[in-house]
Amino acid sequence: MKKIIVSMTVLISTLFFAMPASSVAIHTTDVSGIWTAATPGSPSVSGIGTDTIKWGVPTYRNGQSGYHFEGYAPPSFEIEENTMFALGKFLHFNYPITGASLQTASLHVSTTLLINGVSKTIDSVFDFEHWETLNHPIGEICANGAANGVGLNYFGCADRVTFSRNEGASEEFVVGNMAYYLDISGFFYNRELATEFWTKEKRENEAFLGGLIKTRTFQVTEPSTLALFGLALLGFGARRRLRKCC
Repeated sequence: MKKIIVSMTVLISTLFFAMPASSVAIHTTDVSGIWTAATPGSPSVSGIGTDTIKWGVPTYRNGQSGYHFEGYAPPSFEIEENTMFALGKFLHFNYPITGASLQTASLHVSTTLLINGVSKTIDSVFDFEHWETLNHPIGEICANGAANGVGLNYFGCADRVTFSRNEGASEEFVVGNMAYYLDISGFFYNRELATEFWTKEKRENEAFLGGLIKTRTFQVTEPSTLALFGLALLGFGARRRLRKCC
């Protein structure tokens, strides 16, 4: 009887716990960003529903101010678990303008992953606040606390871009016996995760959208495994009856 119990214990352990995790290739196949809303709306802000919005009456040769998002896929590229990677780039075209200026905007980022032949799309939403600051005379203090014509304000008073992520944007999904979690971490400016940054006048200022894949293993009971376990229980019951009758 003890031998049978030991055998059953070994079998159960084998069926339910001896399932090593396998490392599979993870690819980002598509990343796109669309500006879904803005304040003020059209026609003061053009391009809503596209990857670029613009506003203002230009007073500089480069034209209007604007926001742009550029996804880094396609083409597809491979990413590693627990390693930060860039999904795309945010650009602020900071040019001198007059007239109506952007106040708020919403960016919808769609990221498609391919894991072991299974495709999964994750949607993320970012809310932006924009401060189009006044360009004071050279030497006077700008909105960021520094003088115009110096450092960040060398070409004019810097504007401020603030952004926040919808906390429900990242989600967990299952492929095989692995659960994958894409953490859309946020925008990185000067290699640091930021919630705001000051942008240089008369320049294209950029920040990078970073993500991280996290995984965890869990046990999946396959139908064949249940059948094998059931047969083992039947055999155990038969041996008990045999011992009673003989």
